[in-house]
Amino acid sequence: MKLFAIAVTVLCVIARAAGDAPVPAIQMSDVATPAAPGAVGASLTNAPDGTGWLSWIEPAPSAPSLPAPADARVLRVSTFDLTAHRWSAPHTVASGASLAADPTDFPQLAVNARGEAIALWADGHGGAWLSRSKDRGTTWSSTEPFTRDGSDTEKFSLAVLADDRVLIAWLDGRGKKAGGKTQRLYARILGADGPDTLVDPSVCDCCQTTLTAFPDGGALLAYRGRTEEEVRDIRTARFRGTGWDDPRPLGADDWRLNACPVNGPRLAGDGGRVAAAWFTASNNDPRVLASFSPDAGARFLQPLRVDHGKPSGHVDTLLLHDGALLVTWLEADGSLWLRRITPDFTADAPIALSPAGAGRVSGFPRTALVHDYAGGKTSAQFIAAFVREDSPATLHTLLVTVPEGELLNAEKNCDCAPTPEQLVGFPMRGTIVALDADAGSVRVRHDEVPGVLGAGVHEFSVAPDVVAAASRGRQFLGRIERRDGQWRLFDVRLFVTPAPAAGSRP
Repeated sequence: MKLFAIAVTVLCVIARAAGDAPVPAIQMSDVATPAAPGAVGASLTNAPDGTGWLSWIEPAPSAPSLPAPADARVLRVSTFDLTAHRWSAPHTVASGASLAADPTDFPQLAVNARGEAIALWADGHGGAWLSRSKDRGTTWSSTEPFTRDGSDTEKFSLAVLADDRVLIAWLDGRGKKAGGKTQRLYARILGADGPDTLVDPSVCDCCQTTLTAFPDGGALLAYRGRTEEEVRDIRTARFRGTGWDDPRPLGADDWRLNACPVNGPRLAGDGGRVAAAWFTASNNDPRVLASFSPDAGARFLQPLRVDHGKPSGHVDTLLLHDGALLVTWLEADGSLWLRRITPDFTADAPIALSPAGAGRVSGFPRTALVHDYAGGKTSAQFIAAFVREDSPATLHTLLVTVPEGELLNAEKNCDCAPTPEQLVGFPMRGTIVALDADAGSVRVRHDEVPGVLGAGVHEFSVAPDVVAAASRGRQFLGRIERRDGQWRLFDVRLFVTPAPAAGSRP
């Protein structure tokens, strides 16, 4: 993979010499799910307030007087109470034989800040349907098709954009139906007028897609591409709010395969930063890779290998607020593993979430962050959901606690762990073009803050001392965040104004 020159600030040097204190342990606890035996296709997402949402498909219950048909199924949804550490009573989204019980193509959820949710699923016959809830998943609307143009639609991903629009991406067989040889990748804004948008005309037939949204109203999409030479490497495409950039390779694994590996990538975002994880078996070497982008997917670091030696893939990833990555995957023996990648992009030791011998994990385990790292000694928490190949299959969830603050402290040899304020907002460099002391604001000319704010001139609220010290034309470094509908500029560090050159006018 091409090495990119990426400016990364390294806060501390790792020092774990023999005799150091033990590394703080990641803790996990089982949380009983309300899913019935035989559940498949577990999906996880989290609402903007951090609430975890779980969905799954289970066999329809039978009544003594009216047995359910053998192929009848029910799509259920439940939310996680982080205080009580339990799932809510489930609600039914939809039921019937049109719910495909396919562990490789399971229903997807998206939830906005008002608790409004959308569920999308395949019917197993090339069609796809959606339902909406306006009361936090308690009741759901009648089903409707999400597209009227598609053919053999599958492998959906959803993202709620910054303006509450819902972006959908999926694999589509309409190109094959028209005589082509490959599956296509399409996208659309749910409910928008106009046709579906073709993102990539040639993609791998049955690998999952993944989306992560940005504060600037855009998103990044990742998926497995396909060339005429049967190279099936991971690609990304950036959605800019109204249109798409051309697809580009995430890496250059050069995996040549005349078949579909059923192994899609996964993305996670924090502001304009992106974590990526994927599986490849190029050169007959199966492995799980992870990478990081500081600029909304424009550039990715040289990937790290994170697996335990014999992976089957089925990855997921999370990105903590301090820049640490959490990657999960399956090994060939059916065990589920976790690896933390530090903010300076080195890998900790792998941890078994579901050891071999406890029942094989099948399908595609999913994770959702329910409590992010907030500086100091605080921890992060996430939920992992997976299906064990019991008889019948059973849906399990784990609450995993990552002592991020303690881990950062154990990894450093200097007093330079990020403070809570340094974890808030996004870095910016700009030039002050106007000040308004009465309004407590400044107007700033700046380049793009990738994934956060487009280049241009924008107004920011600031503290009184910033207005007092600043002047027009002064350059600065600072951080920005959007709070209560208004952009705020803080942690401002004004550049020293250079002295006029000899012979120049004052």
